[in-house]
Amino acid sequence: MGFAIPLIMMIALVFVGLGNMANIQSRLKEIVEVHDQKTALITKMRFLARERTIILYRLITLPDPFDRDDEYMRFNSLGFQFLTIRKKLIEMGLNEEEENTLEKQMELTLSTIAHQAEVIDLAMLDEREKASQILLDYAVPGQDAVFDQLNKFMALQQLQVEEAVSISTSAYEQARALMVLLSIGALCLGLFVAVVVTRRTHKAETTLFLEKELAHFTLQAIGEGVITTDSSGQINYLNPAAESLTGWKNKNARGLPLLDVFNLVDENSDQQLINPVSIAIKQRRVVNTTSNTIVNNKDGFSYDIEYTSSPILNSINEVTGAVLVFRNLTAIQDMAKQMSHQATHDALTGLINRHEFEERLENALQSARHDGSNHVLCFFDLDQFKVVNDTCGHVAGDELLKQLVCNLSTRIRKSDTFARLGGDEFALLLDDCSMEGAVKLANTMLECINEFRFVWEDKSFVVGASFGMVVITPSSGTITDLIGAADSACYVAKDSGRNRIHVYKATDSILAQRRGEMQWLPLIREALENDGFILYGQKILDLNDDSEKGIHYETLVRMVRSDGSHIPPMAFIPAAERYHLMPSIDRWVIKSAFEQLQQFHLKNLDNEQFWTINLSGQSLCDDDFLDFIIAQFNRTAIPPSLVCFEITETAAVKNLSRAIDFMVKLKSMGCQFALDDFGSGLSSFTYLKKLPVDYLKIDGSFVKDMLNDPIDMAMVESINQIGHIMNLRTIAEFVEDEATLNKLREMTIDFGQGYCIHRPQPIQDILGSSKVPVQRHG
Repeated sequence: MGFAIPLIMMIALVFVGLGNMANIQSRLKEIVEVHDQKTALITKMRFLARERTIILYRLITLPDPFDRDDEYMRFNSLGFQFLTIRKKLIEMGLNEEEENTLEKQMELTLSTIAHQAEVIDLAMLDEREKASQILLDYAVPGQDAVFDQLNKFMALQQLQVEEAVSISTSAYEQARALMVLLSIGALCLGLFVAVVVTRRTHKAETTLFLEKELAHFTLQAIGEGVITTDSSGQINYLNPAAESLTGWKNKNARGLPLLDVFNLVDENSDQQLINPVSIAIKQRRVVNTTSNTIVNNKDGFSYDIEYTSSPILNSINEVTGAVLVFRNLTAIQDMAKQMSHQATHDALTGLINRHEFEERLENALQSARHDGSNHVLCFFDLDQFKVVNDTCGHVAGDELLKQLVCNLSTRIRKSDTFARLGGDEFALLLDDCSMEGAVKLANTMLECINEFRFVWEDKSFVVGASFGMVVITPSSGTITDLIGAADSACYVAKDSGRNRIHVYKATDSILAQRRGEMQWLPLIREALENDGFILYGQKILDLNDDSEKGIHYETLVRMVRSDGSHIPPMAFIPAAERYHLMPSIDRWVIKSAFEQLQQFHLKNLDNEQFWTINLSGQSLCDDDFLDFIIAQFNRTAIPPSLVCFEITETAAVKNLSRAIDFMVKLKSMGCQFALDDFGSGLSSFTYLKKLPVDYLKIDGSFVKDMLNDPIDMAMVESINQIGHIMNLRTIAEFVEDEATLNKLREMTIDFGQGYCIHRPQPIQDILGSSKVPVQRHG
């Protein structure tokens, strides 16, 4: 009963108090609603008036008359909206002060409209300066006066609200007095309830605080940018990553529309993209990045990004806002662009590389076939470039290439493709160009190259270039055919004296010879890979001793055809020399010869005999070749005294210092040397004194006709006499008949070699070995 009475009193007092407060609240709500509606209308009127002023600024600045017409129509539309809203405001009912304020506003608006109309007329006539002056002197001040009246109206609304609040405050004080009794009566019960609620609330707040802090620190720490908005798309929060990417601070961005802070632009069109948050809120779905999206930040920087925008739903599935998560892809995109550039460009010069050039060449060939357009392919490489590398090093050579490419790039058309194929080899693809124009351009570039002076430290260098050109027509074949033709023409330019231009013609005999040599390339390489050579031997007879002890042999190489027949060396050796394959062939010969000599019992070999092996001039220039020979001696244990290396006079003279060093080192091991084709050079006797040779092989061109040509006879005699004076033994080549052989014996020539003495035969037949047959070259 004691609890029931105060409870009944509390209920009665609550009903009385609530009734009074409901009346006050109803009145206050009515006032506030009217105030809010009027305030919203006034705000809209201010916005429309301000937009009309902004449109006036645009009309003055827009150069396009059609754009000005559009803005003028929008200006009139906003004016109509302004009057419509004012009419709604009047229909809501106004007091005297509000009516006076709106009447004053209308007077000022009409005055301002006249000035605005004058500004519009002047802007339409492109009298921008005068229009701007009237806008600043009359229209804008008039508009400001209109704003003052609207602000005054807003102030009246504020006074009405303050009065309503004062009334409600008074009523509230009365209700509070009534509620005091209720509070005293419910104090004890309230204390008990408060203790229970406080404990539960504290626990809930602690849990909520920890979850909030965890979420906060997570947002602070992650690398992705996070922006949250309310249901209208206004920004609530930016995490540090979002601040960094947008250039906006969280406190400054709050309340702003998303696109004011997060300015999304299409990278290709530079057009602003649709707000992803608006789509996520309206369509209640996740919105992902479109392709080629960048964000322009506040500081003027741009970043490639990807984003995801998702709506935020409450417990009753209502959209309360959205979250936008995005990350910076600029570094990844830059790396991808860099890798793409590196894949198609030369790292040193920045020119197109071989792979990309071949693709463009293929496109040009297709263009010629489809529309009959004319293009020209040009290959060129530098003459004397190796001198720079050898003299000053590759750093200097690289610098020369960069400087020269910089100069040459200014001579070509923008439509042309300039590429570096590798080393000092370059290519040009001249699009829609006749051969006459191409030759003219090539001459310009050749002149530029000839005038170029490269200075490195205290040295100055001049380089030249050899150009090969071919026209691209519908019948040009494949790009392989085109490249081969241009490359062949370039080599012809080199062989013709360098520093010149050669235009490819299918009927060119020099090119036909080169094409023939090129056809040997795959055959030679296949023979090297598949052991497709075979060694022959030919006797070198001691003309003063007919016994077997006086017989020596020259090692000769043949290529094996797929049918088992053998190809003579002069068929493929010129191609091997041109394409620098002789060191590889020489290595094969030495390795195979040593192995076959090793297989034949060394004790059966006469120590007074020797086997000669020919070495090319290219092998003498190979830095690793001497080490290779020594390694073969060590591997097979062949006595060096059994081997005599033949070096042509031309190769020895061309690389004199290197040849002497090479010969001295092998002679110290016991090897012998023969100077081949002696007499064919112009300075034979001059260099003979410097070369540590043991034998002179008299050039066969003198020997074969010496019985019919007294000059050849005299050359053979003189070479033999000088050789003997220098304690060298002489060998006559091309001994084709008995008469020549007998004459050589009379002249005291030491050795003879030729078909009259012995026709070459496989070494395994000579040695009588059981060597496994070589693989046949296909």
